[in-house]
Amino acid sequence: MLTWVSGTGLRPVTDALADQTDLRRRFVDAYAARLRAAYPRRPWGTLLPFRRVFVVARVGGAA
Repeated sequence: MLTWVSGTGLRPVTDALADQTDLRRRFVDAYAARLRAAYPRRPWGTLLPFRRVFVVARVGGAA
């Protein structure tokens, strides 16, 4: 989960803490622990409790 959110929702926080490496590390460690508790790993992976829609689009030309 942490890897998934680190490229999107976590980016503004880590960017804001860029000059405070110790504080950033502690925040990410604490956040990761909460994510592990909220989304425990199962033998089949991690089940996310929301619907996801995947879309593929093409610009111009025939399909």
